Amino acid sequence: MIKFSTRVVFILPKIIIKFPIDKRGYLQGKNELRLYKKYKHTNLLGQLLFEIGGIVVMKKYNVVNKVSQKDVIKIKTAIPELNIENCDLYNPNNWSKGILIDYGINEEVSQMY
Repeated sequence: MIKFSTRVVFILPKIIIKFPIDKRGYLQGKNELRLYKKYKHTNLLGQLLFEIGGIVVMKKYNVVNKVSQKDVIKIKTAIPELNIENCDLYNPNNWSKGILIDYGINEEVSQMY
């Protein structure tokens, strides 16, 4: 499966590869790596295997049908960088059960939309 946004996302059986298609996508890849390194100990972020040149390879997770308010509050509390106005934390495609799997947004990138 292939998805498009600020990145082209290839969903393979065990991994997901995110290729940036613009500056926002590049910055999202860099931010995902930074956040993963800083907060992986929380076990709230999907496993990032590696990033190079804004290209991100992550472990594949099954997405949820609905995002709970509890999970959003938990992420915003544990990871203050994700407590921003234009952060789409209620999108179920960004979540697996209790794990945020698309977390490249930050204040700078959110204002580029």
